[in-house]
Amino acid sequence: MIRKVLSPPIIKKSDLRDVDRSPEFRWLNENSSRFWGQWVALVGENLVASSDSLKDLLAQIKLLHFERRPLIHHLI
Repeated sequence: MIRKVLSPPIIKKSDLRDVDRSPEFRWLNENSSRFWGQWVALVGENLVASSDSLKDLLAQIKLLHFERRPLIHHLI
């Protein structure tokens, strides 16, 4: 057990790629101060939901349908 924990990590390369999240990161960079302390869900440069709690945010986005999965982020 100790040997496994202390051994070097095993790294596996994957060809799977997520979508380009540059628009979401740009939105976070430009708007995060307005939503400080909240959970936000973004699709592209669009804020699709925000809430004080993750549970409420997930309930909001569960009712909506998107072309791709939203990026969920807690602004702290």
